[in-house]
Amino acid sequence: MFDAQKTENQITTYMERSLHASLKKHFCPSEDMHEIKMGRYVADACDGKTIFEIQTGNLAPLSKKLNFYLGNTDFDIVVVRPIAKNRRIFWLNENGEIEKAPKISPRHENMASGIADLFYVKEFLGNERVSFCFPIMEIDEVRLLDGYGKQKKIRATSADRIAGEIYEMKYMRGSNDIKNELFPLLPDNAFTREDLSKLLRLKGLKLWSAQKLLIELELLTCEKDGRRLIFQKCK
Repeated sequence: MFDAQKTENQITTYMERSLHASLKKHFCPSEDMHEIKMGRYVADACDGKTIFEIQTGNLAPLSKKLNFYLGNTDFDIVVVRPIAKNRRIFWLNENGEIEKAPKISPRHENMASGIADLFYVKEFLGNERVSFCFPIMEIDEVRLLDGYGKQKKIRATSADRIAGEIYEMKYMRGSNDIKNELFPLLPDNAFTREDLSKLLRLKGLKLWSAQKLLIELELLTCEKDGRRLIFQKCK
């Protein structure tokens, strides 16, 4: 059986924190700077001037924490959200052995995917003390062969994500940064939601989040043409 350990907030597999730990070390090499108590919260890292919050999933849970830091400390805050430009998948059997060669995942994240996540923390965009850092990087994912189907890969557990090479660091602080990143991808003339999906390479909830964010930041206008949504870049 696969071992698991219980943390305060979730059940995680024994290797679950590798990506998170690697990014903490990248931004704050000394472990003395990690897991710093801040009132009722614990900061992932703090170098004495800046708090670093490493978020490998949804950004929404950070809102209360960021508000606390802004109201009760003088630190600047950097939220780090990695972008998996390239991803390899390793399959681990019950004996803890890697099976076969890693598979190159067809899924590639891009900056539009990271920017879409900013919808959930949009109230902090433009705050001079808050910035969002997107390491564009290679990430290896270890999955357990504990799922369904003949190969046990359907709904299999993601055991770990491991940091690989960081290709580039991009920072977003406000709407102008988002505009500069996404506007070159969008046409100057009107376009549909289907066009937006293809141009940003987003679908489903990610597409909805990006669309809502761009409208609320007044970077896009949106009108209905029957059942279709028609967008236009704001000047």
